[in-house]
Order: sequence, then C-alpha cells, then structure tokens
Amino acid sequence: MKKFLIKISYTLLPVWLFFVVFAVYLWVSNDNTGDLMRLALIKSDPEYVDSIRSALLQDVYYKQLNSDSLLRQDTCDVLVFGDSFSHGGGVGKWGDYVNYLAHDGNLMVTVFSHQDNPVQMAFDALNLGIIDSTRVRNLVVEEVERYIEMRHRYFVTTDTCIVQNTTLQVAAKADDDKPQKESYSPLLRVKDYIFYHCFGANPIYDARLSIPAFGGTSPDLLYFYNEDVKLGVNLSSGQCNRIVSNYKQLITLARERGVNLVLLIACDKYDIYQDWIIDNPYPAKTLNEDINQWMTPDERQHFIFAKEVLHPLVEQGVKDVYLFNDTHWSPASSRIIAGEVIKKLD
Repeated sequence: MKKFLIKISYTLLPVWLFFVVFAVYLWVSNDNTGDLMRLALIKSDPEYVDSIRSALLQDVYYKQLNSDSLLRQDTCDVLVFGDSFSHGGGVGKWGDYVNYLAHDGNLMVTVFSHQDNPVQMAFDALNLGIIDSTRVRNLVVEEVERYIEMRHRYFVTTDTCIVQNTTLQVAAKADDDKPQKESYSPLLRVKDYIFYHCFGANPIYDARLSIPAFGGTSPDLLYFYNEDVKLGVNLSSGQCNRIVSNYKQLITLARERGVNLVLLIACDKYDIYQDWIIDNPYPAKTLNEDINQWMTPDERQHFIFAKEVLHPLVEQGVKDVYLFNDTHWSPASSRIIAGEVIKKLD
C-alpha cells in the first residue's frame, strides 16, 4: 500500500498540482468578466470593464420570484418572463433592462427567475390562472433570437407542464444562453483552455469590423457566440408557421385575460454587427425582420424588436451597443430598451 501511494505521488500528484497552478494563473492573468471571456478565456482590457461598470445603477430595483405559489400572491405593475437578458446577463442585475424599467419607470417589476422557455411559461401562467389579471396588468416576455426556433418547437398548449413542486416547470425546455455561467470552476477553465486553444474547439468566433464599434484596445474586433450563426437562420416554412402560430396564441390568450402583453425579441450580437463584418463568411441573419413581417399590424403592436432600436445606434457610431466581452447588450442599451418597454405599458 505504501509503495502504491508513493507511486501515485510521483504520477497523479504532479498532474493535479499542474492543473491547480494553471487554474490560478488563468484566474489571475485573464479578465474573466463577460460570458465570452469566461467561456473562451479571451483576454479583455480591465479598464474597459471598469468604464462599463461606472455607469450602472447603484441598486437592484426589481424583485425575483421562483415559484408559482408566490407568483399567485404577487402584486406588481410589470411581470417579466425572460432568458439571460432579463436575468443579469452582461454586467449583472444592476445593468439589466428590467432594473432600468423599475427605476426609470418608477414601477414595481417582478421577474420570474426561471429561464427555461419564456413564451411557454408565459402561456402556462395565463392559461392556468396563475396570473390574476386584476393585479398583474402588464406582462413582458423576452427571448433571444438564437433560441426562438428551438423553444417554439416544443411549445404546447396543454396544462400538463407547469405545476410541480410549487415551481413552474416546462415540459421540453430549450438550452439557456450557454455562455452564461454563474459559477465556473477554475479547473474547468483549464479544461476549456486546453480544448479551445490546442484543439481548435473554441465556440467563440471573431471577426474584424469596418468601424470602431467598441471601447478599449480593440475597437474593431467582434467576438460572438458560434450559435449566433448556427441557429435561427434559413428557417423552413414549417418552422416559421410554428413560431407565428405560437405568438398568435399567446397574444390571443393575453387579450382574453385582460393582460397587456409586450414581446421583446433580443437580437443576437452577430445580428447587430453583421453588416460591418469585413468579408463576412457567415450567413445573413434576418429573424428579427422576418418575425416582424409574419405578424399582422395589430399583432405587431405587441412586439419590441431590439434590432430596430439598437442597430441605428451602431450606424450613428455609438460604441458598446453590445459589450465587447459578452453576448449581451450594454447597460446603456438596457436603458434604451427599458424606455421602449415603458412606452408599451398600460
């Protein structure tokens, strides 16, 4: 036994120590703020992060609930179902559009803390009477475009998928925004570094822009998540019809319940900047525009297409419409989006 332990000490222990030391090195030497940086271990300018954080609100003005029993009892001006764009994606809850919605609109805002499938959860909450229309007047449903087709593929209108263990459950959930990792083991960083940098498996793409779109030391360098160009492009007619049908059913149900519905489509980072990529090898993404065209003018009144709001800012030369080191928009853009939501509220 003693010889066995000695043998292990000469083999496994050095490997373990290497991983630990390398993990500490990566943690110290790399700025890990931003989901793209955390996932791919791309170095980022610390001054850039500090400049973004300097403009954040000083407090979190909305509340989060995680069970349908609490939701049934809640009284608020605005209830939000969403993915990471509604849950601290980017620089945290202080820079969320929902935080600016609560602060700038002087509104009581409640965010349901699960991110599984916003449209499904909103439909179920309306369909099963979890939302009392006399107390919750405004419902905001936000989802990022890259996962729209995937999420709508599993949309159902039955009441069998929601109440389990007093928490909203979705029968077939789509993946959350994969780059967003709240707690990420230092040792997993080592694994990612080896795979991404030695075996070419990096899920983060980069491209050069013809304009300076970001602050910091690389204003014309675009980092974006590979699924931005793998999901939500070249949809079939069947996929399009399913998305249209699901939105129409949600709009109809909200009207029947007397709830003012706002559908916020968060565009992918690639979508915002694709027009300025030099020699762009990736497919054009038009899902924001497509959904807009698929809806009737009356139905379109329920939508906020973030691309329509934010793309002109890039054209005007505004920097950091999206974050350089992240898949999410910046706090400044959050405030603009919140202003658009406020215009839609009853």
